Amino acid sequence: MIKSRMGLILGAAALLLALSPEARKTVRRWAVKGTETVLDLTEMAKESISDRTDRQQ
Repeated sequence: MIKSRMGLILGAAALLLALSPEARKTVRRWAVKGTETVLDLTEMAKESISDRTDRQQ
């Protein structure tokens, strides 16, 4: 028996991913874009910190 709505949602998502190749492709595409965004933001933050450090010296 499912005890919570979150459990039901997660179970349905897992079932969808297990049975649908198209859903897996879509989730993979989103994951790649999300990872790319995080890496870009990290690089921008590092450059910003580096620029500030260079200006202070």
